[in-house]
Amino acid sequence: MYTFKSNINEEEYNKFIKKFPYANFMQEKSWANVKDNFNNILCGVYDSEKLVAACSILVRHISKGISMFYIPRGYLIDFKNTELLKFMTDNIKQLAKNNNAYVVKIDPNFCVSEKLFKNQNIDFHIYSNDFEEKHNNLINLGYKHTGFIKDIHKSIQPRYQMAVPLINENNEFITYDELLKTFKSKFRYYLGDYHTKRGVYFTSSHDKKDVKEFVELLKHTEKNKNIRLRNEEYFNKIIDNFKDRACILFGKVNLETYLKFLEENNGKDDEINQVKDLIKSKGKEITLSSALLILPNNKGYRCSEYLYAGNDLTLNKLNVSGGIALEAAKISIENKCHYCNLGGINGTLDDSLTKFKSKYNAVILEFAGEYDLIINKTKYVFINKFKPILKKLYKIVKK
Repeated sequence: MYTFKSNINEEEYNKFIKKFPYANFMQEKSWANVKDNFNNILCGVYDSEKLVAACSILVRHISKGISMFYIPRGYLIDFKNTELLKFMTDNIKQLAKNNNAYVVKIDPNFCVSEKLFKNQNIDFHIYSNDFEEKHNNLINLGYKHTGFIKDIHKSIQPRYQMAVPLINENNEFITYDELLKTFKSKFRYYLGDYHTKRGVYFTSSHDKKDVKEFVELLKHTEKNKNIRLRNEEYFNKIIDNFKDRACILFGKVNLETYLKFLEENNGKDDEINQVKDLIKSKGKEITLSSALLILPNNKGYRCSEYLYAGNDLTLNKLNVSGGIALEAAKISIENKCHYCNLGGINGTLDDSLTKFKSKYNAVILEFAGEYDLIINKTKYVFINKFKPILKKLYKIVKK
């Protein structure tokens, strides 16, 4: 017989998530600690005394008497077990009512498909097994699917993402050298020895003292793409909560080595002069690229997450940004990950992000998307109708 508990013991929850084969870092208590502008509730379903399903709920208070439940990459449950799923749903629905939540929004960690970009006849089967059954089970329990959205900006998590496969089609782990061989020769040429000869090298850190430099690189990306990313405090929280599983990666250039290479290999005068000027102004070394990688904490199917990247476009011929994503994949291989997720792309597969990420022999992860369990239909319709207007007003006020 099943029983449901909210505010379950954090240590017990952490032990469960480590064993859950499809756990995503966003269902960890550590992620809720980072997202401290939300309240957090840890819930579990027990069969006798054994925890058999769980979830971390982020609670956003919208206004007095109105809140929203968001369960990113949840539930941690067997979506094919209809009895268990119904029990979880019924109890989450009651918990939502008790907390004045007008909706429970989930975007579960399963996919419609996992297709190799360069050959979409090749499927992987880590997150896309039995999609129809899982999808229909949610629909039959009253969840509203918000649609197979392609626009990267129109859902909380991008529904289409690209991941470097660190396994072959038989789900067998591959080596770093085997991964390199899957890249096109033209792209592969600008990695490895190409970097080493020119003084490019990569480092990783788990130390908060390096967050400042990381954020400085992010500012270049913000300026180049006219976007706003997170601040130093946010990334300090990530390091505090994920500790050694949060890797700050840096792509650096030894300018003296690069200068020597150019002088010995008939480098152009303007390139040589640029490097000499950089040595005078910056010193012997310059950091051109950075990224944040979070390693998984679960057994079973493991996916690392390449979350943020910042690039200084100085000396962009060196392709340091291309090398840093490969470094993330290399660390993921060392940590027995099945995928290194490079993050969101447009579902039309014709944007610049797709063009860059596809170079890594990437798999297109088409996630199921968002499902809404509507608690108060009147509030749900009203808020959804006026949400776009409220967002526009917020941007105007913010400016």
